[in-house]
Amino acid sequence: MRTLLAMTILMLTCSAQASWLEDKKLGIHFGQVTYDTDGLYDDYRFDQQAFSWGLYSAAPVNDWIDIEVHYNYLGNYEIQDSVFHYWRDTFHSLTTTARFHTMLGQQWEVYGRAGLGVVLLEQKAILWEGGARLDTASGGGNFHFGAGLAWRFHPKLALTLDYSLHTFLMESGYSDYLQTMSGFSAGLRYTF
Repeated sequence: MRTLLAMTILMLTCSAQASWLEDKKLGIHFGQVTYDTDGLYDDYRFDQQAFSWGLYSAAPVNDWIDIEVHYNYLGNYEIQDSVFHYWRDTFHSLTTTARFHTMLGQQWEVYGRAGLGVVLLEQKAILWEGGARLDTASGGGNFHFGAGLAWRFHPKLALTLDYSLHTFLMESGYSDYLQTMSGFSAGLRYTF
């Protein structure tokens, strides 16, 4: 993750004046995500909300469509049934979306997005079997939907308010569970 952030900052520093960046966008957002585990953890109590953040870049296709690439840290939830039965699921996603947008006057913009990507699940667990620690990682397809509002308070800068939904399948035992993570975030977007 640090490498991705360092590469983004380096690209911006070295290429800020390049003409190929014209009308491209770069943004960051922070918010809260709520988990819906589709009944996977019905027998357990856990905190179903977590802090999330993300980075994205966008390039225009035409006056009302942009193609965006998103990295999102979707937080984690922890379930501890006992000292020997504990796990923490942490989620990351990388998606490509189409953002459909229109201006409302000179400063306000509304938009919606839809796209596909991958979600990465990192699970740290201690299982019943002798208290053995088990760390796993898995991935799968991710549908990313969203809507938002942007206020351009400067020709190059905008504050954003987004609602995002990430949905994917998680396999557990012999069943698949449709997981959803949704929430609001606020951010800052820079247009080159």
